[in-house]
Amino acid sequence: MRRLRVRQAARPTGRRSRTLVVALAALLTAALAGCGGLPASGPVVDGRRLGESVQDPVRVSVQGPNPGATQESIAGGFVRAGADTDETRQTGKEFLTPQSVDLWRWSTADIVVYDSLADGLTVRKMSADRVQVSVQAIARVTPEGRYEELAPGTTVKADFGLSKVGGEWRIQLPATGFGLWLDTSSFDRLYVNQNVYYVTLTGRVLVPDPRWFPAGPRLTTSLARAQLEPVPPYLQGAVFTGVPPKAKLAVNAVPVDDGGRAVVDLSAAALEANPDARTAMWAQLTATLSQVASVTQVSLTAEGAGLEPPDGRLTASSADQLGFSQLPTLSFDTALLRTGDQIRRIDPRYVPDSTVGARGPDTKRLDVDVASIPKGWTTLALSTDGKQIAAVGGDLKDLSLWQAKSKTLKVAPFGTELTRPAYDPSGYLWVGALDLLGAPQIFVFPPAVGEVPPKPVPVPAAWLAGRRVVSLNVSPDGARLLVATALPDGSKAQLGVSGITRSSNGQPTKLDAPLREGQPLTLVRDAVWLDATDYAVLGRVDPTGPVRPWLGSVGAGLEGVRRRGSPDPATNRLAPVADGRVITSVGGPRGLIVVTSGGEVLARAGASWRRVASGTNLLVPGR
Repeated sequence: MRRLRVRQAARPTGRRSRTLVVALAALLTAALAGCGGLPASGPVVDGRRLGESVQDPVRVSVQGPNPGATQESIAGGFVRAGADTDETRQTGKEFLTPQSVDLWRWSTADIVVYDSLADGLTVRKMSADRVQVSVQAIARVTPEGRYEELAPGTTVKADFGLSKVGGEWRIQLPATGFGLWLDTSSFDRLYVNQNVYYVTLTGRVLVPDPRWFPAGPRLTTSLARAQLEPVPPYLQGAVFTGVPPKAKLAVNAVPVDDGGRAVVDLSAAALEANPDARTAMWAQLTATLSQVASVTQVSLTAEGAGLEPPDGRLTASSADQLGFSQLPTLSFDTALLRTGDQIRRIDPRYVPDSTVGARGPDTKRLDVDVASIPKGWTTLALSTDGKQIAAVGGDLKDLSLWQAKSKTLKVAPFGTELTRPAYDPSGYLWVGALDLLGAPQIFVFPPAVGEVPPKPVPVPAAWLAGRRVVSLNVSPDGARLLVATALPDGSKAQLGVSGITRSSNGQPTKLDAPLREGQPLTLVRDAVWLDATDYAVLGRVDPTGPVRPWLGSVGAGLEGVRRRGSPDPATNRLAPVADGRVITSVGGPRGLIVVTSGGEVLARAGASWRRVASGTNLLVPGR
C-alpha cells in the first residue's frame, strides 16, 4: 500500500467554521449568477478526447523507508517511490545503498508502465539477501519519449540485492541499472504527451512528432532540447528541421518571464542557418514551446545576441505569424454513398432538430460527382478534390479511374491482392499489392493527364519484405503513410507510420521504416487518419475477441487499452462491429463511419453505432 505525506491545513471549528461556510456559499451563489446558463448559439466544437488526461495540480510526496522495514517492504517502497513529484527523487534514493544511487537511471532508462487498478506490483524473496519485483506491464516508454504498448499479460521482472546500511536493509541495484516503474495513474500525473514539430519538404506545413515528457517546471527546456535534435528515423526523408546540426542550448534552461515569453538562447552554431532555415527554426520552436500553458511568446537568441528571422521580429506567438501552418481537422457535411451501381450524395451524420428548425446540408448531385460504377468494382476511394474515384475489381487484380465527364481509365495489370486505394493531398493514388512476381509492393500513380491511364510506380520500402500490405492511408499533410501489414497468411498484424520521401515535384520516392503503432492489435482490416496525430483502426486486440473500431494517437497508444490513468479501459472502447469492412471519417473521431460486409453504413453515436444508410461504399474525399 502506498503511503503519502499529505499536508493538510487545520480544520476551522465552531463559529469560525460557520462563518466560512456562509462566506463560501455567498461566493458560490455570486459565481453561479454570473454564468448566464448554457449558450443558446455558437459553433459546435470537439470536446476532450476519450481518456484524455487532465494534469492533476496535486503534488505527491512519497514516504521514505520506515525503521526496521522488511526486505520486501523496502523493495516495494523503492519501486513506488518513483511516483514522487520531486524531480530530484531524493526520497527514493533513501532506499538505496550509496553505491546504487548512480545506478538508478530514472531519467535515462526506459519507464515501465503498469496497471494502477490491478495492484500488480509483486515482491518475492529469492534468498537471504535478494528479492525479485515484478509487474504486469502495459507499456514501455523510451528515454526519447516513445510510448510502446506491450502485449496483454506481459510481465516485467527485476532482481534486487539487499544489504544492511546502518542496521537497516537497503537495495543494491543490478550493475545494468534500473529505471522507473510507474502505475498508470502516476504516469498520467508525471508525464505529458507533447508534439515536436518539423517541416514538410514541399511546403510550409508543420508535421507533429508526439512524445512523452516529464511534466513540471523544466518542461519548456525539455521540449526545446528535443526540438534541437535531428529528425527521428521514421520521418528522416519526409520532413526537415531548420535547426543547424550543431546548434545546442547555450545555457542549461529556457526561462519564461512574467509576460509568458520563453527565451531560447542557442549556441553560435545557430547562426549558420540560412534565412529560410532560420524562419523554419523559429516556427518549429514557437509551435513546440507554445504547448506549455505558461508560454505565450517565443524569442530566439544566439549566445545572447539577436537571432531574428528575415522579417526582423523579436518574438513570435504562433507559427502562423511566420507563414507556417498546422493542418486543422477536416470535416465534411456530405459524402458519396454507393448503392448497387448508383452513387448519390448524403449527409451521414445529420439528425433534424425540429425544436430549432435545423436544416441539413444540400445533398444535390454536384457536377463533379460520378453517377455510377458497375457492381463488379467493389473497393472504392474518392480523390481529395472529389473529382475522381479509384475502383478495385472484385478479384483484387484490376484498377480503374472514373470521372464524371471523362471516359473511364483502366490501368494495365500490375499486381494482385490490391488493397483499398488511397489518395494523398497532391493527387497521387496509393495502392498496396503483390507485384506480378508475387513480391509485396506499395505503388503510386501520378495524377492522370488526359485519357492516358497513369502507370504504377513502386515506392521502395525495404522493411516490407516478407509481409503484405493490408491497408494504407496518407496523412493530411502528405508526409506520412499509415500502413497495416501482416504475414502472407494474415497473422502477426502490424500497424505503423512511415515517412514519405518525395522528389522536388512531389513524386513519392521512398518510405522510411515505420514507427510501430497499436502494438496490441492482432488483426487489422482497415485504418484511416483522423487528423495530424490521431487515427482509427478496424481490428481486434484479443485474438478471440470481436472486431471493433479503435481510436489511437501516434505515440500514445490505443483508447480502450488500459493506459494513462484510465479507470476502466472498457469505458473508452467503441462498440464492436464484427462484420466491419471499411472505416472512414467525415470529421475527426466523432465523425467515424463504418461500412459492413453486409452493406450497412454505421455512424458513431457516442460509444455505439447507428445505421444511417444501406450501401456498399461510403466515399469521403481523401479518405
